[in-house]
Amino acid sequence: MAHLAQSVRHSLALAAISAGSTLCAVTTLAATNELEQVIVTAQKYEQKLSETPLSVTAVSSQDLDAMGATQFRDYANRVPGLSFTTTGAGAMQINLRGITSGTNVSPTVGIYVDEVPYGSSTAFAGSAALALDAGVFDLNRVEVLRGPQGTLYGASTMGGLLKYVTRAPDLHTFEGTARAGLSATQHGGISYDIASAVNLPFGTDVAALRLGGFYSHDGGYVDSAGTGQKDVNQSNVYGGRADFLLKPTDRLSVRLNAFVQKISRDGTNTVGYDLVTEKPLAGSLDQPTILKQPFAEQFSLLGATINYDFGPATLTSITSYQSLTNGSSLDASALYVPILNAALPHPPFPIFGAMDVKYGISTDKFTQELRLASNGPTIDWLVGAFYTHETSKQSQLIESFAPDGTPIDINVATALLPSSYEETAGFGTVTWHVTGKLDLAGGLRYSRNSQKFEQIASGLLLGPAPAANSAENVSTYLANLRYRATDNLMTYLRYSTGYRPGGPNFVGADPVTGAPLGNAAFEADKLKSYEAGLKVTSNDRRFSADTAVYLINWDNMQVASARNGVGVVANASTARSIGAELTLSALPSPDFTLLGTFAYIHAQLTADAPDLGGKDGDALPDAPKFSGTISGDYAFNLGGHPSTLGAMVRYVGSRAHSFDASGGDPQYHLPSYTGVDLRSSIAFGSTSLRLYVRNLFDERGQLSAETTLTQLGGPAMISIMQPRTYGVSVDVKF
Repeated sequence: MAHLAQSVRHSLALAAISAGSTLCAVTTLAATNELEQVIVTAQKYEQKLSETPLSVTAVSSQDLDAMGATQFRDYANRVPGLSFTTTGAGAMQINLRGITSGTNVSPTVGIYVDEVPYGSSTAFAGSAALALDAGVFDLNRVEVLRGPQGTLYGASTMGGLLKYVTRAPDLHTFEGTARAGLSATQHGGISYDIASAVNLPFGTDVAALRLGGFYSHDGGYVDSAGTGQKDVNQSNVYGGRADFLLKPTDRLSVRLNAFVQKISRDGTNTVGYDLVTEKPLAGSLDQPTILKQPFAEQFSLLGATINYDFGPATLTSITSYQSLTNGSSLDASALYVPILNAALPHPPFPIFGAMDVKYGISTDKFTQELRLASNGPTIDWLVGAFYTHETSKQSQLIESFAPDGTPIDINVATALLPSSYEETAGFGTVTWHVTGKLDLAGGLRYSRNSQKFEQIASGLLLGPAPAANSAENVSTYLANLRYRATDNLMTYLRYSTGYRPGGPNFVGADPVTGAPLGNAAFEADKLKSYEAGLKVTSNDRRFSADTAVYLINWDNMQVASARNGVGVVANASTARSIGAELTLSALPSPDFTLLGTFAYIHAQLTADAPDLGGKDGDALPDAPKFSGTISGDYAFNLGGHPSTLGAMVRYVGSRAHSFDASGGDPQYHLPSYTGVDLRSSIAFGSTSLRLYVRNLFDERGQLSAETTLTQLGGPAMISIMQPRTYGVSVDVKF
């Protein structure tokens, strides 16, 4: 087995020389003579993927079902150009095309639920590390847009966009579906999930209600030597969606929806590694924590979308309100215990034995978007306005314990960090159909945002700071050229820009002169992207290729730093990402489908960055140079029952976690890894039975690293891929 896994790894490493752009639904097959047409909403209207002039991946609901996917990690590696860091369900940072400085101060990838932006836009609410890990049951698809989307989607879409597209109510048909799954992870626990959804039409094709709920339990696979807990990363994810659609006339539609989700987790999926040898300190699935590290999150979203067709143009209004609360604990003993024991006078024995950092985050966000769009034979146009207001609170409390485990009544650090963010934006795009084959498009977005931030703190390590505020104006641009040489061949050139909002800083004062020490605010960081792509399909629609190459220049990078002993956000340096993406789809016979997606990313600093500990030419963190996925599915009849067999091989190249001279986040090199998955299904009328194996060769793939606690010799905490997992699920439609 080991030799086979190694040979697969080497063959993929040689093959992965470009990067992918589209995943099609290939896992629940019926005999067909051509590849499926995929519809996406990347440009805020429905469009064939083969005609969309940007790099997009669409992961269908059929693919998610076939994988047995219940959370983000189950399908993330299938998306080319996407990398992520994680410590478990609900705690992850998403990066696209290498646009990351490591631990991002705020998101570089936007997340949407249908037409609604998720999460905080600021650097003060931990949003970069809390990307939405949505339950995927009853989704229509997941869309991933690569490259900056600043004109249509606004702030924090520098690297791209992840969009969860929910299944809309059907006005015509009563239908329902139910799912139950069970899996066992080697070296870990038992996992299970249940879910159901029903569509209820009312009247005569006028209204419909869709209701769905889901619950999944992940049995975990990492043990804590310090606490004695087994499978500490076990988690529960549960929630539901309610969606009501009213269409009283052909011109008017009103869609009201609600989405609620909760995540709870006992600990993290991290394993202790030696920073020097980069080998496990104990077992390959053991962590050295001495305190429990629970995680809990609750998210709710209410939305209303109204469309009215005036004839010449269509007006769309999207209103939403969302609320997020998150609480977690971090065992920070490896860093703070030695610092405080060395700094404070103590008897012959040390005072401190353990340190627990408790984090609390809450965000309430209101958004309103209005847009008017028209399609014509010569000119298509769209104009819109966007407004958001959010308030957030972040709390931090460090609890200390003596070596015998008893609590110590010392205020090490207590902090409350309230913040607010308000943005108003106007945007528009125009497409000119120069000929029946050539289109030219341009777009502009102008945004005005203001922020406030305050630190209310006390203790040995923290102190109060006065409220700070900032305001800025930012413009983003878009230009597209699309040429459709034939119905089966399209090329495009794309120029686009993106940004993250700036914000206020805490500024100390010189005790003698009173002059400020540092900048009162950090600025927006911006990037410019140049992309060329080609999408081609054979005349018989049995073979297709989708490729893109790009150059991204990133200026004024935002990073966490310190000035005169005060933590601030700084604008550190410049960077560049050069890459290529390739997707190949083939239908050699009506029963056999092949898909290959490959990514090449060369992302690096283009100037020294002392705040990061990086030098000109250093690779940006967490971005593998090569990654790729190859999958195949075969459809056949077994005893008169439609059946499938499929396999997927995915390769992720080596990555740097940080920069070699980083003091606060020491360097760790994440090695490459290969995962092999198998899947099968058989249908008995309206019931489908699915079997799958994830990580067939039980590889210890290292997903990401956390080294901020290693500064004084503590362990590097490495997130490990789920070991070999056998699963079965049953889906019933009624």
